[in-house]
Amino acid sequence: MYLTYDEFKSLEISDISEENFKETIAKAETQIDMVTNFFYANGLHDLQNDLISSNKRLNMRAKAFKKALGIIIYYAVETGVSSSNDAISGNVKSLSIGRTHLDTSGTASVTYGKSAVPNEAMALLFHWGFLYKGVDYR
Repeated sequence: MYLTYDEFKSLEISDISEENFKETIAKAETQIDMVTNFFYANGLHDLQNDLISSNKRLNMRAKAFKKALGIIIYYAVETGVSSSNDAISGNVKSLSIGRTHLDTSGTASVTYGKSAVPNEAMALLFHWGFLYKGVDYR
């Protein structure tokens, strides 16, 4: 598991219940793995080592990954969109989070592509290089 409930609470994204968190974490991890090409899942990179690394870039990248996962979890709990199928089916016609209200014909305007990953999470992942699709030449 990439994120514990206590870590989620420390991100101060939302005050969702631990039960909602536990119901959502597995699907959220699947979504983040799909968009990051399994960056931390395949064993080539270690999230825990990056979090304690003295290399500031690795440390900040790992924290951004956890925050993006937290945003995905919050989005899933608030909207009910926790899978790619939910995102592309168009079942969500309007969305209210706090004082923000969106009327949409689906979730395509607030999620990335055909995923259930909100654009805010994608912006974080993009900024820290998780979406890079080039070839490492080293």
